[in-house]
Amino acid sequence: MLWLSKIYRNIMIEKIKKLDADKAKELLLDFMKVYLSNGFGTMNKTDIETLIYYEFNEYGLLSGKCFEDSLELRIPETKARKLIYESQIKYKRKDLSGDELEGYLRKSVGAILSHAYISRNGKEIRFAIEDKYLRVALNAKLRSNYYFADTSFNKDIVSLDRDAFCEMIGLLVPNFQQKEVLSKITAVDVKDCGKDKSKRDCLKEIVNAIIVNASVEGLRQLVAALFV
Repeated sequence: MLWLSKIYRNIMIEKIKKLDADKAKELLLDFMKVYLSNGFGTMNKTDIETLIYYEFNEYGLLSGKCFEDSLELRIPETKARKLIYESQIKYKRKDLSGDELEGYLRKSVGAILSHAYISRNGKEIRFAIEDKYLRVALNAKLRSNYYFADTSFNKDIVSLDRDAFCEMIGLLVPNFQQKEVLSKITAVDVKDCGKDKSKRDCLKEIVNAIIVNASVEGLRQLVAALFV
């Protein structure tokens, strides 16, 4: 891994060198405004690193993705994850109003579920959210509506029962993305029909899912699954 970290170190240095002069000046000024806001030298090391991470991310030098940024900065993923989360709380999203947070959640959750791999484990529906800030905000929103998201299986994996998942779709997935997300749930129902079940039992389960989800795509997947 040493050779890989050297490559990423060189890439990071080159990114900084290639930063437009005006952008580099803006970055430095933005950093110094915050650094000097409470007096020179009053920021501790952790706060300085969080601020640097935030500025680098804002100016396109870092991706905001845990694994990629850990390589770029040559730090463990756990530290990259902490920098991402704390920079969002302290700087990026600190001034979001209630309506703005709601808008951010709807945009982010809808986008993630439209592209995420969604699986099912018994009655639980699972999908991944790497962004800790988004996971915390999502869980808070669900709790305010008397539901909750479980991340005990894996901190990046969100597990919801079907009722909570449907509530989340209604609350936080924009209308234009709901059909795509619901079709994925129907697909999960198709995949979970094991060999120990008869085709009739599978048919009942999937038709029920199609009725609940109103997914035409689910019907297409049903035909493909049962009659190949």
